[in-house]
Amino acid sequence: MIAPPALPGLDPAWSHHITVAGRGTFHALERPAMGAPEITVLAVHGNPTWSYLWRRLLAQAPATWRVIAVDHLGMGYSERTDGVRRLAVRIDDLDALTEALAVSGPVVIVAHDWGGPISLGWALRHRDSLRGIVLTNTAVHQPPRAPAPTLIRFARWRPVLRALTERTPGFVRGATFLSRNMPADVIAAYRAPYRGVAARRAIGDFVADIPLEPDHPSAATLDAIADELCSLADVPVFLAWGSDDPVFSDRYLRDLVTRMPHADVHRYEKARHLVTEDAPACIPDIIEWIGHLAEPTRTTTSPPAPIDSMDARLLGRATDTSVAIADMRSGLRVNWSVLAARTSEIAEGLSDLGVAPGDRVAMLVPPGPDLVAAVYATWRIGAVVVVADSGLGVRGMRRALRSAEAQHVIGIPAGLGLARTLGLPGRRILVGRTGPATRILAADATLSEVARRGRAAAVSTGAAPAADDDALVVFTSGATGPAKGVVYTHRRLWALRDALRDAYDIRHDGETPDALVAAFAPWAVLGPALGIASAIPDMEITDASSLTAETTAAAAAAVGGTLMWTSPTALRAIVATADHLTGSSRADLEHLRLVLAAGAPVPPELLDAAAHLMPRAQFATPYGMTEALPLTEVTIEELREARGLGVLVGRPLPGVDVGIAPLARDAEPSADLVTTPEVTGEIVVRSAWIRDRYDRRWATQRRADSPEGWHRTGDVGHLDGQGRLWIEGRLAHILVTPGGPVTPVAAELVAQRCADTTLAALVGVGPLGVQVPVIVLLAPGPSLGLANVDLTRRVRAAVRDATGLEIAAVLTMRALPVDVRHRSKIDRTRIAREASKFLSGQGDDD
Repeated sequence: MIAPPALPGLDPAWSHHITVAGRGTFHALERPAMGAPEITVLAVHGNPTWSYLWRRLLAQAPATWRVIAVDHLGMGYSERTDGVRRLAVRIDDLDALTEALAVSGPVVIVAHDWGGPISLGWALRHRDSLRGIVLTNTAVHQPPRAPAPTLIRFARWRPVLRALTERTPGFVRGATFLSRNMPADVIAAYRAPYRGVAARRAIGDFVADIPLEPDHPSAATLDAIADELCSLADVPVFLAWGSDDPVFSDRYLRDLVTRMPHADVHRYEKARHLVTEDAPACIPDIIEWIGHLAEPTRTTTSPPAPIDSMDARLLGRATDTSVAIADMRSGLRVNWSVLAARTSEIAEGLSDLGVAPGDRVAMLVPPGPDLVAAVYATWRIGAVVVVADSGLGVRGMRRALRSAEAQHVIGIPAGLGLARTLGLPGRRILVGRTGPATRILAADATLSEVARRGRAAAVSTGAAPAADDDALVVFTSGATGPAKGVVYTHRRLWALRDALRDAYDIRHDGETPDALVAAFAPWAVLGPALGIASAIPDMEITDASSLTAETTAAAAAAVGGTLMWTSPTALRAIVATADHLTGSSRADLEHLRLVLAAGAPVPPELLDAAAHLMPRAQFATPYGMTEALPLTEVTIEELREARGLGVLVGRPLPGVDVGIAPLARDAEPSADLVTTPEVTGEIVVRSAWIRDRYDRRWATQRRADSPEGWHRTGDVGHLDGQGRLWIEGRLAHILVTPGGPVTPVAAELVAQRCADTTLAALVGVGPLGVQVPVIVLLAPGPSLGLANVDLTRRVRAAVRDATGLEIAAVLTMRALPVDVRHRSKIDRTRIAREASKFLSGQGDDD
């Protein structure tokens, strides 16, 4: 038998052949354990790959594991046998091979593609030795009312089947083309065993054996495997999934989760069919997951929760005819009585339509009365609100909705159109008037029709959701990578509501109740939970810079606003347009007692300018993120006097603990936490209102939840001698220079002041460990170019004097890329790529 040639990442010592009587000679890659194996990992490939798929698993697994990656007969470097080997025979083959290899428990199977059903068939026969199951982009069942993947149907079409899979290397080449940016030598390695027609016959047999018809010879075998998966409820399962696979899409992941609801799931955004190639973290995550099986099971018992609900104060004001929500964009004002009744009607109507407790309901509705009523109605019936806001951009919203697996959608026409293109299941409810859009978008009803149905329904919404039931899936901004789904339970939302109320003394009753101006519009949803009125200014929801001082004042006047929640960009827009205010409008702004500006650091100069406009207001810049907010608070006086490396965000709020995970020379944060002053590291926090978990991101959650019960923020900073927190940047944006890690924010602030600009980015050019610092300034002129000599000299000197850092180059950029939601979080990773290209001569001034 032929052994594999020298191939990248493949140790020749792993390769050997095993002859099994009555079957043939198998090729396998095996990395034996040192001593008796703690665990045996049995890795099974699909079609048309081979055991090379698992080379990194063999290379990176702990030395105490035995790792075996097999080639099916007719595939890879195994013997080419006669006859067609159907699914049942393939399972028998694997059974015979593991017997010949003396495989014994505990065993974890790891499988991809066709390897999934084959290895699961083996697992069902070996329950006593089975320790865990890892599946990557595979399937055991064709979901009903869903066509098989187009690529599979085409490849299986009789006129092209043998031509595509055997007589030409088209199917083999297509498999590697499905990957993103696979190196040429790795592509060649995957194709190496399949260079001739005879070598490819089993590829065609595998395709022909896909049982799409109920009378197919392998249909009964596959159905039996699918039906028996529920019997593996006591076996840990990890589903590592490429999100952009055109073959095994999320509908197959959904099917597997339905059959094995206890499975841990991690979706790798932008990875395709060969997820282990497209997602560098996939193999390390699989190894970590297998390793965690030996850890003691975590048992966390939540304290008993008082009877509570997010709509308690809304119900308490059900007879109040004062304004609850004023939407200044539409001119619509809704009082508390109408809002409470509308919420109850929608809740009953949703239940009558079949929306059940635990169902996920995507809200594709702009902030306003309809969104607020739909959100609180969904919570009341125990369903889960999914918010994929327009601040993610259309592409980000598409990814978020696919990731969250919403079962129903409530949306405006554009939202329902997006849901239809994604093939989201369940009810589709249109917000707006009925008409052609209802038919075109296949809407089941309008929100008004749901409310009318609720008024007539005899059903009751049933028991209130439990404290630890899921309540909300909301997404991070995506400023440092694909947006991540963040899950909050009811208990954690109650804690968030109470934390805001207590930290800012928010009053919902008495002679002077508070009212909210939601200049960051999504926060209007929290108004009813706090029992306070809210107003949404007339602005473009996705463009905070469209806000003006006049429209803000009008919103404040509509509800008697005393509080304002805003972003730095929106606050800057208010200050910039203050000259156009009339006397009465100025008085409305002067009535504000508290302004909360969050989402990014707020320069003291901006706060000073805003303070002239709103002299009664206390200004707070709470630090936090989608996963936890608010965490700390700082006064404007402290900001004026702040002198240090980074941005001062203040002291932890009551109920918040902050620790620092010190950085090593390679910028890796420690597992241990310290509170020692002036030690830079990753910021780690704990409170009752941090997120419950990341949604279908097992590996992300495991890294973030360390120590248990804490949240690793991904931000870096330090505590000062007064216990105040300073932010120095994002962990993903740290430069790793010959002198060690360098955080970006301190140098950026100095460069901004020196160049009199609003944005600056410090990025690293070159490989990690030897990166050189480059400053990129927002400035008119070319899209990217060198700063003039005088500006370069001044910025380099200012940064050197303030931080000791030597800047290698100063560039200017016409528009620095920022996140869509806040318009203030700089995409330093993208800027670093552009700067590297420019400085290497691949870009030109324009």
